Amino acid sequence: MDQASRSNQASRFKSGDRVKIRPDEPTPFAGLEAVVQEIEPHPRGVAMLDRYVVLFEWGEKQVFYDAQLL
Repeated sequence: MDQASRSNQASRFKSGDRVKIRPDEPTPFAGLEAVVQEIEPHPRGVAMLDRYVVLFEWGEKQVFYDAQLL
């Protein structure tokens, strides 16, 4: 699905989904798996700008944009 068609759609992931941080992201979490805990939808409904609070297996929470997740 291209970015234009992802605007004004439901979030790509839901709470409880297992996700992977993109391996090419400039973050120490690149390539690691986590579980979606909370979704912060973009106020204008742009799904690719949704933010996700994820929980890593060691208990740390971090926030990532949709485009940063696989």
